[in-house]
Order: sequence, then structure tokens, then C-alpha cells
Amino acid sequence: MLSKKIIKLQKIIKYSFNNLEVLLTALTHKSYASQIGQKSCNERMEFLGDSVLSAIVTETLYLRYPRDTEGKLSQLKAQIISAPNLSVWAQKINLGDYIFLGKSDDTRKSRERESLLCDVFEAVVGAVYLDGGFENARNFVLKFLDFKQEIVITDYKSKLQEIAQRLYKKIPDYRIIKEFGPDHNKKFEAAVFVNSELSGNGVGNSKKEAHQAAAQKALKNVKESLDVHNV
Repeated sequence: MLSKKIIKLQKIIKYSFNNLEVLLTALTHKSYASQIGQKSCNERMEFLGDSVLSAIVTETLYLRYPRDTEGKLSQLKAQIISAPNLSVWAQKINLGDYIFLGKSDDTRKSRERESLLCDVFEAVVGAVYLDGGFENARNFVLKFLDFKQEIVITDYKSKLQEIAQRLYKKIPDYRIIKEFGPDHNKKFEAAVFVNSELSGNGVGNSKKEAHQAAAQKALKNVKESLDVHNV
């Protein structure tokens, strides 16, 4: 059963590992490693994958947009490698179904958690890099980057502030409610309150990124609320 799942995942990502142990480690959450008494989990590989992913996206943007400033390239990069975006990429290949989780964490909700999907996606990038080198890692990542259309920088915080001020004459209130992950790859969870009510939360690799992710969720929730009231 295990081998069939791993074979299926390799077909989905269109990369066959020479050393399957590398892929298995990338899919192993610390809760599962602890449960079976195994020392290795995917945290170190996630750390590596984060840097490899950053290098690939940086190189691609540099070559793709030769006239853009460093500031704009940085914004584009931050949006691409953000936790919300990477979790979407992970969902495209159903990565949540292949993660090894401890029994206490093994729920559908956990497997769909944004931060978990982001971490495992980065670990898989690291695994492909370790097994096949930078070129194979680049090819894997570029499958998810669609340059048929220009990448649009979206400032969700500014959009949410405009709506909040228009509707309630108040600005959104952002709070960091949680910090987690190893020191080398710290994650932040932010919550945003609109008109004193929790409107959304989000996870990011920095407080700024977490704020944007929370604002993105809040915009969706506020929009749905307005649609319901207008029915």
C-alpha cells in the first residue's frame, strides 16, 4: 500500500526518486516520527527546500522581468513563496494525502492546514534538490508558476482597510496570535479584527506576510457577509 502511494505521488509530481528514503523523509511530520521512535522528520529538509525554492523563484523573476526594480521583484517573490500560495500549490497535487502524521494529528482538517501544506511542499522541493540537483528542483517548481499572465501584486491589507473605513469608519486591527516552527524557519499566525470582530486569520513566514494572509481571508469573509445581507 505504501509503495503504491509513493509511486502515485511520483507520477503526479513527474519526478522519480533515485533514493525513495529522501522523499519519505520529506513527507514525515515530526508527530509521526515521534510516534514511531524515529529521529528524522521533514524539518531539516523543509529548511533546505525553503532556500532552494527562494533561489529558483528569485532567478526566474530576475530573468522574466528584466525591467522591474528590486522592490517590485521582492514583492512578487514574497507573494509567490507565501504560505497561502504554497499551500495552494500543495493542494494541486493533493500533497495532504501523502503526509505521514501521528495518530493525534491525523485528521482531514490537519491535512488541509495551510501551514502544514506549505511546510511539506518546501520539504518536497528540498527532497527533489537532494535527489536530483538544482535543475530537477527548478523543473518541479516551474510546473506551478504560470507566466501566461503577468503576476499581479495584491496588497490585501490596503484593500481591507479601504472597505473597513468605508463601512465602519474604522481601520482593521492586526494581532500576531501564534508563533511556531523551528528557529531557522519560524512561522507566524495573524488574526485581523474588523469592527471589533474576528474577520480572518493567516499564516506567513514573517509577521508582514501573516498580516497579508489574514487580510486576504478577511476580504473573502467580508465579501461573503455583504453578499448574504444583500440577498
